[in-house]
Amino acid sequence: MGATSSNASVDSMCNRSQLQQQQNDEEVNKLGAGVARTSYIYQRMDFDEGMHSFANVEAIEASKFWTVGPSSVYAPKDNMKCYEVSPIVEATLVFNVGQVHRRRGEFDAAAKSYDRALEILQIATGFVPGEVTNKNVIQHPVVIPILHNVGQLQYRRGDLNVAMTTYTSALKHAQILYGPRHVHAASALNCLGVLHYHANSSESDEDSTNSAETTKKNGKPERSSTRKAMGLFRQALSIRTENLGPDHVDVATTLNNIGRIHVQQDEFDKALHFYEDALVIRRKRLGTNSLDYAATAFNAGQSLHQKGELDQAVELYREFLRVALMKFGHSHRDVAVVLSGIAQIHQEKREYDKALELYEESLCAGRAALGEYHSEIAMLLNRMGNFYFERERLEDALRCYRRGLRIERRVLPTDHPNIVVTLSNLGEIHRQRYEWDDAATMYCDALEILRKKYENHVDIASTLNTIGLIHDQRGDACLSLRYLQEALIMRRKLLGDDHIDVSATLVYIGTILYRKSVFSVAMELFSEALRIRQTVLGRDHRDVAFALYNIALVHQQRGCYEQAIEYYAETLRVEKIVLGERHRDVSMTLFKLGEVNKAAGDLEEALKCFQKSLDIERSLDESTSSSESDGGRRPQQTSSDPAAMARTLNEIGNIHLARGDVVPMMDAFNEASRLYRTAGLSPNNVVVSGHLYALEFSCPEAAPAA
Repeated sequence: MGATSSNASVDSMCNRSQLQQQQNDEEVNKLGAGVARTSYIYQRMDFDEGMHSFANVEAIEASKFWTVGPSSVYAPKDNMKCYEVSPIVEATLVFNVGQVHRRRGEFDAAAKSYDRALEILQIATGFVPGEVTNKNVIQHPVVIPILHNVGQLQYRRGDLNVAMTTYTSALKHAQILYGPRHVHAASALNCLGVLHYHANSSESDEDSTNSAETTKKNGKPERSSTRKAMGLFRQALSIRTENLGPDHVDVATTLNNIGRIHVQQDEFDKALHFYEDALVIRRKRLGTNSLDYAATAFNAGQSLHQKGELDQAVELYREFLRVALMKFGHSHRDVAVVLSGIAQIHQEKREYDKALELYEESLCAGRAALGEYHSEIAMLLNRMGNFYFERERLEDALRCYRRGLRIERRVLPTDHPNIVVTLSNLGEIHRQRYEWDDAATMYCDALEILRKKYENHVDIASTLNTIGLIHDQRGDACLSLRYLQEALIMRRKLLGDDHIDVSATLVYIGTILYRKSVFSVAMELFSEALRIRQTVLGRDHRDVAFALYNIALVHQQRGCYEQAIEYYAETLRVEKIVLGERHRDVSMTLFKLGEVNKAAGDLEEALKCFQKSLDIERSLDESTSSSESDGGRRPQQTSSDPAAMARTLNEIGNIHLARGDVVPMMDAFNEASRLYRTAGLSPNNVVVSGHLYALEFSCPEAAPAA
């Protein structure tokens, strides 16, 4: 019979810990977490947010149409005065021209009219651009709609900071002209809240970890713009409710906006409370065929989706779809987006045929509305890529991601975060296909983009971490350690020494050093990872079990069997709590406990552990068979592993050999040999330890000679 290296089984156990932990770490690279649950909050600038409060032309009072010109004099003969159009009237007329351009979609022409109207008022009143005060103010009501529309077009162009200045001026004018509790003040407050909401979305692309303006709320970063937006919306809500009543459409607009702030903070229960209140008002005041009603229905569905309440979510998504089809027809970007959202729900419910049908319908609608080269088409392709990835159709996933990347590189800035995500998704597929060079190329391209944009960033650290793992998997431990050490330094700097991501990188580095027999350093790293995880996650968590297991491996390899048994036993306790009594990981830990007890000379305890491990493996084998017999309808934990059962039987056979129990020894060896064949391995993998001549057979005395 042949022999196998004892290190092979140790390394396979260590790889279990490494690979399972890897799934919990890389947020930017993890498929189905950042991308598959994209939060598309329905918004179009012409409605829903309350940014276009002054959509009508302004009336002109006939009594104020004419004014005496500044250069007029009394004519000596006819005693006549020289009149000209009042600057207020002129500004109003120019503003109204802008409103016509606005309605016709001629936004540049509208902006010129609004700017000219504002300039006329400033010259006529002597207003000095800058801070608005009681002395430096344009004393005419038309300034409010002018400032609002100037600000709205600045917002539309994406000039958020410039728009904030304009709306702040509108707020100050409203407070001075009408008082601080007037509805015009509320409109400006609401618009400023929307701008800060979007500023927060922009900040999410920046390195918030180094910002003094970032605090923690429920464990999630809360930026200053989030706090400002919420404060502004609450002021607007108070004023609007006071002046307009609790069921006015403007109240609903602000309620909807507050809901979106809660979504940014992952506070979906709170978001739903505000969305539902807004939905009641919009249903009552606008009717169920209103786009504003439909938009809030979609937002509420989004929160329900995030909460996992899929049936209610899809009902609201379909309500939005009904209105969108009525208003826009099938070939519209928002029809495409909601179809994609419904497809996601079917995917999560494992209704894969329906999900794929809807994804394809979504893509057709998007292409009809936007053409091939649009960022939202890339988003839809990435969602389809995630679907194929989940279905393990990696070639189809690769095709979708590549098409999405081609579009993103054409229509988005070169440093856009979506490109980084798509590159990471491509890299992950190549990694799973063992195409290490292609995987490293994709992740290195993502890293290059991130490094151009940031000096230090959690996404850089995460990508470095993944590249390190790829080099480890391709067998280049030295290069792997270089990337992982850089990731560790950056994570400590950005996240602190006690962050869970720091513990993940510690485990990876420790695993490589363990394989290189640098046990003392590996032990230090595993111990620090254990401390962090117990502090952050508590003692009864699966990731804590991984760290305990790794420490036990090091003790076992160093021959410290008492400590190894202690840590394996604690691993087993945690795994039984979080995974149940009959899980593959429980079986593997029992196997390792058996190995250590055997090495320590406690054959009785070793046999118990090996037998328990074998019982679990056999139960998993039976579960697999049952699942296959009923058409795979029952969820199964994992497929059976005949090689694992064979290894365990091999150990059981060797213990019986050492104890002189011949019959159970042969039974164990024979079954191990059979299972190795089942696994496609040679029966020579069965290892017989000890010496056969040490066995004492009880033979009867020879019969007397005849």
